[in-house]
Amino acid sequence: MRDTMKNAFRVVAVFFFLLAGQSWGQTVEEWDLRQSLEIGLKRNPKITAGRMGVEGAQARIKQNLADYYPNLFFESGYSRIKGSFSGSKSAGDTPENNLYVYYLGLSQNIYDFGRTSNSVKINRENVKASEEDLNITKQTVVLNVRQAYYGVLQGLAISKVAEDTVNQSKQHLDQAQGFYQAGTRPKIDVTKAEVDLANAELALIVAKNNYQVARVTLNNAMGLRQDLKFAINESIDLKPKTFTLAEIFESAYSKRPEILQLKARQRSQDATVKLAQASYYPTLSGVANYLYRGTDLSPMYWDLSFGAILSVPIFSGFSTPNQVAEARANLRNLQAQEENLLLNIRLEAEQAYLNQKQAIDRIAVAEKAVRQAQENYDLATGRYQVGVGSPLEITDAEVSLANAKANYIQALYDMKVSEAKIEKAMGLPANGGGGS
Repeated sequence: MRDTMKNAFRVVAVFFFLLAGQSWGQTVEEWDLRQSLEIGLKRNPKITAGRMGVEGAQARIKQNLADYYPNLFFESGYSRIKGSFSGSKSAGDTPENNLYVYYLGLSQNIYDFGRTSNSVKINRENVKASEEDLNITKQTVVLNVRQAYYGVLQGLAISKVAEDTVNQSKQHLDQAQGFYQAGTRPKIDVTKAEVDLANAELALIVAKNNYQVARVTLNNAMGLRQDLKFAINESIDLKPKTFTLAEIFESAYSKRPEILQLKARQRSQDATVKLAQASYYPTLSGVANYLYRGTDLSPMYWDLSFGAILSVPIFSGFSTPNQVAEARANLRNLQAQEENLLLNIRLEAEQAYLNQKQAIDRIAVAEKAVRQAQENYDLATGRYQVGVGSPLEITDAEVSLANAKANYIQALYDMKVSEAKIEKAMGLPANGGGGS
């Protein structure tokens, strides 16, 4: 009897975590967790949007670098003028003619007291912040895919439990009908068994629907709009992963992309302070101009000039000191955000750690409950077969066994999800390379 209960228990665990070669729908391909993660990292539109954000930030660096290079431009113009420059020789007549102007200019920034260099630094740090934002998105997608994947396995296992309950209810109904026809049990036993079977079939319908919803959720997490049906073919490691709070915190504080992103934003804001302070200082630039102009009746004249321009700010209506004050306030704001972020990360890590411990403890208790519920069901069935048990005992035993199996499956699901959350809290790379 004990060996039978152990085998029944193993069937539940293996069914939840091993190859699920069936689905309610057409199977087009078999995917495991690794493939699901790879597809999610490739197809999820949030990641595509994050990549575009990085590319945009990189382009802004090149825009700022343009200030290091000369600015060459050409202009041409036409105007109708009236005056002695028009070239008319008639006495008493006001000359009027067409004026053509061609202008070629060249300017080069020589020194601007850090305006350009700090603008470049601001955008370089913004690129790093955008890259970390992309990493945040990737880790969120990975967590969502893993949760959804485990949800599919959970739904599949719950459906199997519901199918087993239906089969048990059918067997009990057959027994009740046989006893009734033999005249050893009353009609109410048959009616009770029929009600139990109907309830079991209803639970199976709900379980199958929840399984389909879980598959849709997984497709959505991967970023797929196609109505794909695929079998789950990866065996999930049942052995709990061991973590300590110390290593979780150490990894989180050094690797979490949210922290790295905030550090980059702080460096960017520090450069913004220096950029604002640069407005107190002058700028020096070199210029070269070539002007070619003339009218219809006069020869074309040209002018060529070289020189330097020194622009010294004298008074800007207190704009500069207030820009500096604003930049410094924003920097202090980011520093305060960092402290709050560290608190939230610590809370997130501790919650995931405690939830994993709770799930592991629940697994041990749920395992024992499944064995006891299976034994209770076997005893109730045996008592009914020999005519000393009641239908109510079987019903209670069936419900207890189904609930025990469901609780065990839920504990396994919670353990795997808490592991995924711990790895996210630690800032581990979101590369789709495996999470089990």
